[in-house]
Amino acid sequence: MCMALAHSLAGFATGAALAVHAGQPAWVASGSAVLATITASGRLSPDVDQYGLWRRLDRWLPDELLGAGGPLQHRGVSHWWGWPAAAAVYLSAHAGPWWVWMLLAGWVSHLFADAVFGKRAWGRGPGIPLFPWWFHVGVGLDAGGILERWVLVPALAVAGPMILLWPYAAPLIST
Repeated sequence: MCMALAHSLAGFATGAALAVHAGQPAWVASGSAVLATITASGRLSPDVDQYGLWRRLDRWLPDELLGAGGPLQHRGVSHWWGWPAAAAVYLSAHAGPWWVWMLLAGWVSHLFADAVFGKRAWGRGPGIPLFPWWFHVGVGLDAGGILERWVLVPALAVAGPMILLWPYAAPLIST
């Protein structure tokens, strides 16, 4: 699994980047970064499959009978790209509010990180499922490894705040 800190920082940078790119004011960009962080890591992210009720359901239900480790496995159905894609279609059709888009952006940032830093495990491929819980695709870099810990995390820790500040600092720098 990808490090929780890396997921949080990726969510923050994603929310900030989308808001700044959309020309939102600083307070909206800051709020967007925070909202995307909420669903990028932890219980409200695709990693819901690592917590309480989900883990109990996975132990109690014989979902493995459905094949490919079952939908309740880690990086199973909760990590399927189809959920955020369907949500984006729905939000587009119903003029979803900005804050919901930012929650969705955090979820998607988590999936992107796991596609890169999700190792092969438990008989499945690396990354995230192409189909609801099977046929995993991804780069397969070591989650929590040297590249994630010493390159990605520091880069994201700098990138998020820079993205937020750039539209406001750039005019001061260029003068």
